[in-house]
Amino acid sequence: MGMMIRALIAPVALFSIASASRAAEEQQSTAAVERAMVELQASHIAANAPPDASFMTVLHRDVLAYLAANGLPSESAEIELLRKGATQSGVSYPKYYLWVRATDKAGHQIAGAMRVTAIDSTRFDVTDFTPAASIRSDPASLASIYPALLIPGIRQHATTN
Repeated sequence: MGMMIRALIAPVALFSIASASRAAEEQQSTAAVERAMVELQASHIAANAPPDASFMTVLHRDVLAYLAANGLPSESAEIELLRKGATQSGVSYPKYYLWVRATDKAGHQIAGAMRVTAIDSTRFDVTDFTPAASIRSDPASLASIYPALLIPGIRQHATTN
């Protein structure tokens, strides 16, 4: 009976050791993939975001150009980053989320949430602009554009502007 139990326990022990070894290898492999993704994301941000010294100047220029091209107030703008740093998904351009308040010479104003992408360290493209009035009338529309963690803050901005 003792031999039989040992004969049954030995394969179970070997299986457990092999399973633990495989799990450790998978964890190391997963960690390596995660490190590679973080490094890739950081390199995409570095390659596409303007340098810190000119970041806000370039952003301001391109936001005003977008507003003007769309017939919106564009004489001056206040820009608030809704998230510190870029959001990077895979190999896409890094995205930034903003709250923008703009006015024109006549005093007309507009405010809203904006998503921009940084491109080639020289410019930002506005991919989405959601005016405060639209946010107040259809807050559910934000979910398809903005990260879920930013939506409460965007809605708060919209109610105070």
